Amino acid sequence: MTIVESRSDVGAACSLLMVQLVRGARRRIEEAVAPTGLRLNEVLALVHLHERGPSAQQTLVELMCVDATNLVAVLNSLEDAGLIERRRDRSDRRRAIVALAAPGEQLLAQVDRAFRQVDDEILAGLTLTERQTLTGLLSDLVGHIAAGSPQPLDETR
Repeated sequence: MTIVESRSDVGAACSLLMVQLVRGARRRIEEAVAPTGLRLNEVLALVHLHERGPSAQQTLVELMCVDATNLVAVLNSLEDAGLIERRRDRSDRRRAIVALAAPGEQLLAQVDRAFRQVDDEILAGLTLTERQTLTGLLSDLVGHIAAGSPQPLDETR
């Protein structure tokens, strides 16, 4: 039996605690990123392009878990601001390839500083080791969700 299964208090459910944390963190992140003029979906698109390089528009839809129509609006905004470039895939002219432009890279450096400040505020009660552990666990969970895997993560931890 795991710790979560032994709890009968719904208020202590890990998923509910995560929702509460996400709501507070999102509000703080939006405030911190506001000076850049970016919205969170725009930030996520830029981060994905920075981490993965030029990507098909459909790949971004899947990575960001957004509707294709919503992504088009996000990409239009980013392209109008000169932060990304879109071009047709030479092997399949129906596919759009999205790439981060130099101004987008520069703006991401500013966004990164804002995220680090938010991290310092939110995680102030944790030691460096605890922060590293939390970051690793969250990365694992995000990867698990992105993969759409119903299988549990390694239980040997």
